Amino acid sequence: MRKPCYGLAEVRQRWGVSELDIANFAIAGELTLSIVVVRLPLEEGSIEDMGDGDWANVPDRQHFFTGPLDLGAHDAWEVMTTGSCEVRSFRADPERYRSVGWRADDDQALHVLRERLVVRHAELERFEAAQASAAAAPAAPVRAVARGALPKYDWDEFWCEAAVRLQIDGMPESQAAMVRRMEEWFAARDQHPDRSTVKKKIAMLWRRYQEAVARLPA
Repeated sequence: MRKPCYGLAEVRQRWGVSELDIANFAIAGELTLSIVVVRLPLEEGSIEDMGDGDWANVPDRQHFFTGPLDLGAHDAWEVMTTGSCEVRSFRADPERYRSVGWRADDDQALHVLRERLVVRHAELERFEAAQASAAAAPAAPVRAVARGALPKYDWDEFWCEAAVRLQIDGMPESQAAMVRRMEEWFAARDQHPDRSTVKKKIAMLWRRYQEAVARLPA
């Protein structure tokens, strides 16, 4: 029977996978996990480039939301591996954001439990189609890379490098400095992704860091 959403136990049985498998699919960006909410205060808006590597959230809607919301990969991983997570923002369209609560309120978060996670029907169908396609596809022949062709960017390696550098060197003095740090890392690998893409990814980490600092006791 078709359902709007499917619980973790159901999809695990359907696919014959473990909870760790689902967590790995989520952190790799291959599977989106969701949470169903009822009348959750939600702020939505655009992410504006303020220049010099700085980004700002510009709200254009504040409302009470009922329905499924998609978790980011890192929040989904934390919920799956630890059992729960304080979620402050959800997946949104490119250059958009969706966050819990309204700017005028104190910092708000939704406590998400692992047993509350679901997979939307459309996401279940998309994931199964992708798995079937990968299983049926013949092995790709090895080809020489054309001169000047850019290699594929490994964003998992990008986040691993960012985490290691933060542990060793600490947080840079500005968001722009962190963007430059990661651009230098890419350049050392002879890779040159579009700067706006790097800035957007760093902006997510920078916002989470600033939110965590603001919650620290004075």
